[in-house]
Amino acid sequence: MNGKRACRIYLIRHGETTNAGEVCFNGHFNVDLSDQGKNQSQHIADALKALPIKAIYSSDLKRTQIGAKYVADEHNLKHTPYKELRELAFGDWEGLSITEVNRNYPGKLKERLKNIEEFHVEGGESFFELRDRVIPKFEDIISRHPSGSIVILCHGGVIRTILAHILGIPVKNLFR
Repeated sequence: MNGKRACRIYLIRHGETTNAGEVCFNGHFNVDLSDQGKNQSQHIADALKALPIKAIYSSDLKRTQIGAKYVADEHNLKHTPYKELRELAFGDWEGLSITEVNRNYPGKLKERLKNIEEFHVEGGESFFELRDRVIPKFEDIISRHPSGSIVILCHGGVIRTILAHILGIPVKNLFR
């Protein structure tokens, strides 16, 4: 290290959703957390309780805001939700299970896996489009926190996108 203080960022995925047993493409689908997901969120809040968290951010979807509120309450803070931190938009696949996607869109999951960065469903977005939405907001958030610790409670695709950006690697490498 060069002796400069830096922002410590805790990237946290939301807890289990009510439809988790179906392995769904939730994307922008505003699904709630299950009781287990709420318990997971409370455990995260408890684990972060002793840390000097300065700010908490989330997407504007219910499943992230619930967890962000738990963390915020432990630190007497309010969390800030941003639409830009939403999960990848799955368009016509929103809320569908893998079984339903395979049945209704034969071969499309394999096509997606072959070209994870550029593939998008009708009405949805690609990982490149997700990156173009998420990274400017991420950069904006960290520019406001040159030091200290912050929490960004969001989604798996968003976390992968941020990690790929920070590490300077293609998003596809985070799916290996």
